[in-house]
Amino acid sequence: MLTIKSLTPLALMACSFVSSSVFAANTNNNFLDPLETLNSEIWWKSDGWSNGFPFVNRWEGEAITFSEDQGMAITLSKTPLSDGSSDYQSGELRSHDFYRYGCFEAEIKPVNEPGVVSAFFLFAGPYDKDENSNGMHNEIDIEFLGDNTNAVQINYWTNDDRYENSNEKLIYLNFDASEDYHHYAIKWTKKRIKWYIDGELVHTEKNTPETPTPSAKDSTLRIMANVWLTDSRISNWAGEYTEAGQTPTAYFRNIRYTQGAKCEITPQ
Repeated sequence: MLTIKSLTPLALMACSFVSSSVFAANTNNNFLDPLETLNSEIWWKSDGWSNGFPFVNRWEGEAITFSEDQGMAITLSKTPLSDGSSDYQSGELRSHDFYRYGCFEAEIKPVNEPGVVSAFFLFAGPYDKDENSNGMHNEIDIEFLGDNTNAVQINYWTNDDRYENSNEKLIYLNFDASEDYHHYAIKWTKKRIKWYIDGELVHTEKNTPETPTPSAKDSTLRIMANVWLTDSRISNWAGEYTEAGQTPTAYFRNIRYTQGAKCEITPQ
């Protein structure tokens, strides 16, 4: 049985900021990518920068690998830079395009390690926007907190550059998500956001004047996936990482986008 618990909002910057390049929105390019190789027409890797607090790691392209049997692997490793500015590297996959309403799906096997977050999410912000965006922070999340992979956190942010009004919900699972692939999905429409696990609807957020959900009229959104190491100052949220020489790895495969409010969630 899946149950839901509300969480105290955390002002977490669970996204990445890059250059101020402006991209066109994707309006009709449905796709299903098994992630056996990097499809450079759809994706690019974050490489050579860091977000700052609460992220401990920097982003490096080499942290992401692909294979036919496992799909995409994102590995967190202790790889100190010679100048001492960063000890850890990890990876982040980003879509070139920004997407409108539709179904966003992925099969995921997250990291089971305190202090490490595995995420699949939709994002736009002041430095990540399409040509018609309002330039504000909009985000819809599926996140696994490494200290308890028997649960998944969902969240959204609407026109919120200060990260003041998060809407976190913790969904308890009847399995350990880190042990095998399961299917996770977001259905984003004008009227509501729906989250699914293995084809089952687990939570709905309606768009209301009091609690508006992100609007494609304000901003279309990138599709993103990453693994990141949390600062020990937020250990009450995701746990505290212990340096035991491990290289935590999350796996992703079969990322799918289907446009439109009438799209259907399609577990593999």
